[in-house]
Amino acid sequence: MTKKIVINPVTRISGFMEIQADIENNQVVDAKTAGLMFRGFEKMLTGRNPFDAVYFTQRICGICSTAHSMASTLALEDALGVVPSEQGRYLRDIIHGCEFLQNHIRHFYQYTIPDFVKLPEDYPLFKADHHDFRLPKEKNDRLVKDYFASLDLSRSAHEMLAVLGGKAPHNHGVFIGGITTQATTDKIIQIKSILHAIYQFINDRMLPDVNIIAEYYHDYFSMGRGYGNLLSFGCFDGYQALGTLYVNPLVYTEGKTYVFNPDDITEEIDYAWYQETKKDTMDTKNTMNIKNTKGTKGTQNGDKPFDADPKADMNKAQAYSWVKAPRYNNLPFETGPLARLWLSGEYRNGISTMDRTIARVLEAKKIASIMNTLIENLIPGVSVQKEYTIPEIAVGKGLIDTTRGALGHWLRVNNQVISFYQIITPSAWNLSTRSNSDVKGTAEEALIGTPIRDINHPIEIGRTIRSFDPCISCATHIYTGGKHISTIQVVQ
Repeated sequence: MTKKIVINPVTRISGFMEIQADIENNQVVDAKTAGLMFRGFEKMLTGRNPFDAVYFTQRICGICSTAHSMASTLALEDALGVVPSEQGRYLRDIIHGCEFLQNHIRHFYQYTIPDFVKLPEDYPLFKADHHDFRLPKEKNDRLVKDYFASLDLSRSAHEMLAVLGGKAPHNHGVFIGGITTQATTDKIIQIKSILHAIYQFINDRMLPDVNIIAEYYHDYFSMGRGYGNLLSFGCFDGYQALGTLYVNPLVYTEGKTYVFNPDDITEEIDYAWYQETKKDTMDTKNTMNIKNTKGTKGTQNGDKPFDADPKADMNKAQAYSWVKAPRYNNLPFETGPLARLWLSGEYRNGISTMDRTIARVLEAKKIASIMNTLIENLIPGVSVQKEYTIPEIAVGKGLIDTTRGALGHWLRVNNQVISFYQIITPSAWNLSTRSNSDVKGTAEEALIGTPIRDINHPIEIGRTIRSFDPCISCATHIYTGGKHISTIQVVQ
């Protein structure tokens, strides 16, 4: 008999996410990932000054706000024809690196560790919803200690970000051409000091901690694989003097690696709460010639990013989420730390729930090392800013890999204001709905075949979903009458 499990919320960071899973013979046979909050940031930007995009889009998220400032800045540079100096790139990429460290430390300890480590019974911020704790007491105690120590290190990463960014989250530093301030000698020394402490923690505590978890939960190397399609828009790549410090824009599918082509991105809405609208191509013909490249998997389904402008419709039959279905050559792809490490050739152990968790920790060390390289190449006191003029008509895209994976911003400018804005986030790639051919999203497919020991405490589902570091919007808490509501229901 099929039983349906509904888990809501799932992520511990962004509460507007629900998982529906069908269970037969203690195994997941079908799954749906649902994003339950409509944001509409693209609509907010219509009619505004293009420069506002850098600051407005950061408000999409308090955890990964710098990521959106990076993507919107790249889109504006593309639209205005601005090529930043190398010093400008170094400076803003250092800010971006700070967010990587903040996020990866916080996600591993605050959002992943509670799945595997038994925290103190009287700890008020987290109550265990399962009983699958396997660590010996001395190792469990070690990770509990590091869990609390990580809070200071994650905060330090934000402090480092604020040195150049002005504040965190929602920095004021990242902008067209680089950043809005100069890197003085004092600022560089302050950043290096903080970075050194963070690197030591990653190397001495975080890496051994994830290895402990992998040792006692080895079965998770055989769960959560999904399709095995991996994608990156590029990360800390293409510097004039330094070359690529991490990974170039690449995709991996069917055992082969290919150069990424942005023209092969489409987005489908068959199972999302949107309806197609008539395309307004009036400004497209005046600004660019959008290629209609066909993917290797046949004629592309869905809309290209510059074409999509759907309207919300919660009454749509068969739809179950606000998250659309981004596709590359009609295929769902995974993006994030594991994809980047795999495509860069630095980690090829496997694709699984545990591999994603390990990759995020390994990437934290990698990013810290990259930041140190960028810092060593800074020239103190260099100004990278000037006055920019907004054209009457323009179009631009900003594609960049961020903490959770591949992030894209697309915009059009008409009459010197934004007439169109489109955002495809990493979590849209990883947590997408099904496509029009009923092909499951990446995380949905990753859940198929997952063994469930206790249907009333399906921790296996949460562990796999959280391995993607999902971010739907902002954190939410569910309480009523002072009592915590059960977030797991067996509905049939």
